[in-house]
Amino acid sequence: MLFRIIVPLLLIALTQSPGAFAQTGSKVYRVGLVSLNAPPMEGGPAWEAFKTRLAERGYVEGKNVTFEPRWAGPDYQRVPALLADLERSGVDVIFAPGSKMARISQSHVKKTPLVVYSCDAFDHVSRLARQGGNVTGVTCMTSELTAKRLEVLKEAVPTASRIVFLSEPEDSPSGLKRAHDAAPRLGIKLTPVGFQSRVDMPRALEVVAKERPDALFVYPDPIAFMEMQRIAEFALRERLPSMYAFRNFVDVGGLLSYGANNMDMWRQAADQSARILDGKAPGDVPMLQATRFELVINLKTAKALGLTIPPSLLARADQLIE
Repeated sequence: MLFRIIVPLLLIALTQSPGAFAQTGSKVYRVGLVSLNAPPMEGGPAWEAFKTRLAERGYVEGKNVTFEPRWAGPDYQRVPALLADLERSGVDVIFAPGSKMARISQSHVKKTPLVVYSCDAFDHVSRLARQGGNVTGVTCMTSELTAKRLEVLKEAVPTASRIVFLSEPEDSPSGLKRAHDAAPRLGIKLTPVGFQSRVDMPRALEVVAKERPDALFVYPDPIAFMEMQRIAEFALRERLPSMYAFRNFVDVGGLLSYGANNMDMWRQAADQSARILDGKAPGDVPMLQATRFELVINLKTAKALGLTIPPSLLARADQLIE
């Protein structure tokens, strides 16, 4: 009788799909995110790229991973409380996009593995490989490329000598320093103009208009991303050639961008998160640097500004928007 019972059970076990027992006993991982972007970001292309890449690495929403985004709103005031809530809840990893967001997260999250997306990795770690601690992530190297972007802007607009550096000051200290260091050799007088939140952006743009610069240099951060349409429209209205770090701004009407591909960086952040979910200690996961950079030029905007882009710059462009 016992033999008659065991044999059918063995046959059932042998004919089950390979993942059948793994699914019933597998852990469901929890990935936290703290972002300024309001809920419309959920379903946005960057967040979807992050989730799609995690699925490609074996972590599929609704199967073995859940996502717990927290939306801070127009500024950073609620971020510490949201981080504390995520850490108390026991998520397996927290993703913090943006240099200032990464810095705040690192100062408050001490136990949970933290994946950051920063403009400057060395704001967070002393070395890229085996840095120890609970932090790893990706860097778009925006800070390091600041001087290069100023050079490209000067090449596009040789007569530009007064340039406004528009940024969230606490997000951009290393980038602003590099810009100040590069300005004298390029014959540029650099004027910083800062903003603190989305509601502060109209005031900041009014200050830019009163400065009457020859061009506008925008340093990226989550607030600038949320306000990129307003910034691009402002630059066009004020007839200001504008330089950005990401092509997203050029797609909505900005003039030039030079830097990493933002979608690539979100996918790489998902790779870093997957390594932690795989069991790696964050301190043993080297920080990843961007390796592919693109120059994008909006020729429609150049025409509207009455600007002729030099052929040498056009030849180096990865994409021309016509």
